[in-house]
Amino acid sequence: MTERMRPAWLQARASSGLNRRQWLQWGAIVGTAPALTALADAPPDLRVGLLNHYHPFSAVRNGRVEGFEFEVVQRLGQILQLRLQIEAEGLSPLLRKLEAGQVDFIGNQLLATPEHRRVCDFVRPYASNQLVCVQHEDDNRDFLSLDDLYGKRLGVLAKTGIEEQARGVVGRTVVAYERIADGLRDLGARKLDAVLEESLIVEYHIEHDQLPIKVTAPFAPPIAMGMVVRKGQQALQNRLTQAVQQMLRDGSFKAISTRWFGYDVSRARSGHSIAR
Repeated sequence: MTERMRPAWLQARASSGLNRRQWLQWGAIVGTAPALTALADAPPDLRVGLLNHYHPFSAVRNGRVEGFEFEVVQRLGQILQLRLQIEAEGLSPLLRKLEAGQVDFIGNQLLATPEHRRVCDFVRPYASNQLVCVQHEDDNRDFLSLDDLYGKRLGVLAKTGIEEQARGVVGRTVVAYERIADGLRDLGARKLDAVLEESLIVEYHIEHDQLPIKVTAPFAPPIAMGMVVRKGQQALQNRLTQAVQQMLRDGSFKAISTRWFGYDVSRARSGHSIAR
């Protein structure tokens, strides 16, 4: 059978790089989804930046990239029928590479800060997230603002806007961690009064590390975020947004999300208390 005579689904399978079993598994999920047109101005490969130290979203372990957002990016590559070249680095190097055209997009959902908006365009978000206060599960005090935490031992992620704001209000008792997982463990051991962190990261560690801690209060509204492309790359931005929408429709995002967090994080949980 010549290539021209092969059915369209066989040609698509061949170009996807999936074996027969993998193709059938994905076909069961997306069989009724509308086909997406090829991105005319995209190369056969897309160069994707991912943070190398951002567990559980993306991290390099034993020389390999893994994480929730890494798996999301893999699925987007299957939908787009494009090969992905992953470059795992810190945020500052990745933003420089994005501006220089050395990566096509950053696969982590970044906060839509004014600084990021100046150099990036945002893809449709797929997860709900917000800054929350975390306390020991036996602690019933109310910490509803940074003023309430003045003089308290407050854990935050180092070198972030959260650390800067906390030090300006709370003072010298702020403890900055290179890995927020260490701060959450110290909170469980009662070495801290509270931790401020994104809700998805906290929920992951409560579940997977079996920590005696709980989310007690939101410190900000849900955070606007999304994967980013270089400013002005509207074709790629729209194409990725289409792929995100298909991933949300066909059930593949829910499967990835449930594997990492235990529920579909594209839908915000009702309430804010998430005790172990």
